[in-house]
Amino acid sequence: MLALRCRFVLLSLAAVLLTACDPFASPEGLFEEYVTRTARVLDGEVVLTPVPTLDPLPRRRERMREIPALDVSMLDFLGLYGCELQHVIGERNSIMGRVMHPATVFDYEVRFLRTARECAETIDSERLAARIREIIEAKRAQIPDAAWNAVWGTGEIEDFLSRSGGSLAVEVERDLASTMASDLRALVDVVGRVQGGDLGVDVKLLDGVYQRWQARPLAGQALRAAMLATIRLDDASRLIEARLGERPMCARPDLQPRAAENMRGMFMSVYVGRVQPYLADLQRVRRELMPPLQALASIGGGRSETVVSYARRMFGDEDEASLWRSFDLAVARHTRAWQDLLEQCGMRPGQETG
Repeated sequence: MLALRCRFVLLSLAAVLLTACDPFASPEGLFEEYVTRTARVLDGEVVLTPVPTLDPLPRRRERMREIPALDVSMLDFLGLYGCELQHVIGERNSIMGRVMHPATVFDYEVRFLRTARECAETIDSERLAARIREIIEAKRAQIPDAAWNAVWGTGEIEDFLSRSGGSLAVEVERDLASTMASDLRALVDVVGRVQGGDLGVDVKLLDGVYQRWQARPLAGQALRAAMLATIRLDDASRLIEARLGERPMCARPDLQPRAAENMRGMFMSVYVGRVQPYLADLQRVRRELMPPLQALASIGGGRSETVVSYARRMFGDEDEASLWRSFDLAVARHTRAWQDLLEQCGMRPGQETG
């Protein structure tokens, strides 16, 4: 047993050392090495711009919507004897009911409406049945707030969008983003069905979604990666643009000096071989996660302006201050810079030389 344990420790240590020796093993190392090598082949100076901190998710008190307590007199409560609704109301008024998780509150609100509707149809007292129908209407009006809190009022959404989980991993698990996207779409579907009046939805089926949010901060990692990539691509673009503006890499397209060959070699091995695959993974995660996150920020028309504003900046690409808009602009700028440099030496794909 001791020998096996020592072997495990040695293997773990070897893995750590190998990672430390590979500059491309982490997103930060990947982009820093890329900028460094770009500067080297272009005779430029390495300048690494500080990466800004991502905007934080608004504080919970700014995200939560207040759901007023149900006003049911003791007389009315006792009159519900024989209705399942009496047990549901008692559950919410218990000690544990006062500290329910927002998703549990959403489930409670759905069950309340379902049992209240059944009770109103079977209870003998017309006065009490009329009172229940009044409560049903009031509760229906609270469903958008309960649904909103079940997403944006949870600690799990904070974990999913955490800024402290690092950037999207190099060679991220390919199925992870799809699983998380399925979770988000399922949540959008459940909320939409409940708001549309379908009270047969089992909200508790979403418990697994919250568990995965808590365990894997994939959305936060994608946002951090987008910020990192934007800054480092712009760093490299400035190097290429400076070289284009100072002196040509190739005086004539048909004469390609060794420096140009070195430049193309670095472009193919590092940018095409390392950076582009990472950007492709990031784009895939973006396409999977950001649209349903935007949809969830539109629950009930958007119940918190601070969250809606955050969502525009973090998930969308149309707002002037959008993270992804800046990312798209950085990628486009970088592509143009490389095209111009390669074209100068007759090395652009499809370009004829000679």
